[in-house]
Amino acid sequence: MSRLRDATLRLEQAVDRLEGAAAKVLDADGAEGLAAELASARREYEVLSRTTNEVSDKLDRAIGRLKLVLES
Repeated sequence: MSRLRDATLRLEQAVDRLEGAAAKVLDADGAEGLAAELASARREYEVLSRTTNEVSDKLDRAIGRLKLVLES
């Protein structure tokens, strides 16, 4: 049982160190860094969304023209 307790204690200590390291990273970067990253992701999403809509519209028009040609 002693080995199990020792292993459990080492695991708990490792988890505590990981949590401490994660907290330091968040404190160093802070909420401002996360907010900036989120804003950047939102801007990229908007650009990709517009591009997707444009491509979809062009494909719809091309398909429509092809249908007209094939029906002629």
